[in-house]
Amino acid sequence: MRGLAQTKARGPLVMIVVMGFLAISILHLLLTIATSQSVYELSDLKREKRELDTTLQIVAEEVAALSSQQNLLNTASKLGMVTNSNPVFLRLDDQKVLGKPKPALGSSSQSRNLVANSSMINQAPAKQKAAPASTETPEPLSEVPEVSTVSAIPASPTR
Repeated sequence: MRGLAQTKARGPLVMIVVMGFLAISILHLLLTIATSQSVYELSDLKREKRELDTTLQIVAEEVAALSSQQNLLNTASKLGMVTNSNPVFLRLDDQKVLGKPKPALGSSSQSRNLVANSSMINQAPAKQKAAPASTETPEPLSEVPEVSTVSAIPASPTR
């Protein structure tokens, strides 16, 4: 009778140990799943960081190219601006002008018509003569309409 009483007393104890083992196993499984999801998220964030670093480098190169002195000079000359060999500086502390301002000397090829407007296009009326009855060749048109072109500021290159 004593063996049966000890077996009945050990039954709940064994059940508690088995339930504890199952609870620990389930918690371990849940922690493993959460960790693996975090690893995938970390991998995605690293990939996104690499893409953003590449984009940042491309944009920085474009900004450096557009802000270069050569690009500024080319754009200014396309707009009809000329360089001034006599720069003047302004000091903001005492509002003083340093240097003697002189106008920049433009080139003779500089256009004064920098605005695209149909009323500013130089056109001479084209004269067409009636075809002569003889075998002479007709005279070519002597005046061709002159069209002014205006260049725009270059746009940022895209990749």
